Amino acid sequence: GQPDLRSVLPEQFMKELQPQNLEDIIAGISLYRPGPMDFIPKYIKGKKNHDDVVYSCPQLEPILKPTYGCIVYQEQVMQIVRDLGGYTLGRSDLVRRAMSKKKQAVMEKERANFIYGNPEEGVPGCVSKGISESVAGGIYDDMMDYYVCEVDLDQDEMEDFLNYNTHHCPYFRFADEYYLARKQ
Repeated sequence: GQPDLRSVLPEQFMKELQPQNLEDIIAGISLYRPGPMDFIPKYIKGKKNHDDVVYSCPQLEPILKPTYGCIVYQEQVMQIVRDLGGYTLGRSDLVRRAMSKKKQAVMEKERANFIYGNPEEGVPGCVSKGISESVAGGIYDDMMDYYVCEVDLDQDEMEDFLNYNTHHCPYFRFADEYYLARKQ
């Protein structure tokens, strides 16, 4: 289920977010859930001033730049474990599934693999790529915080598009035109 943009809190959040395009709407709705919701202030601050965005390590910038340094989509989690930890595409999906299903034993094992690597399983790990143990641990913690409630970008795009057209445009972007058209 999608949040109703007409209720008070999402409406207030969208006013503060000031979406300019469909991607902003998709990200805004994706952020408005437990877990990603913790990133809302950071996202808005980064959107309003790109210079305020800080990345834990340079390798995160190409992954998180479109979302102002915040993890918003599960695809970003998969790309982080691939690019920083050296995971394969298939193994990154296993990590995503373990996180989304809250499989604690698997998540702890993968935490160690992500940070330190596991040569027997073909995972180089962040440390071997020059990312410090503390930075890699912080990134893994951010991914875990995100997975309180994950969002699949493809799954939500159409619903967000419909939400944008039926709720956001009439209230925020084209209010005069919307109300004039309804009176006719």
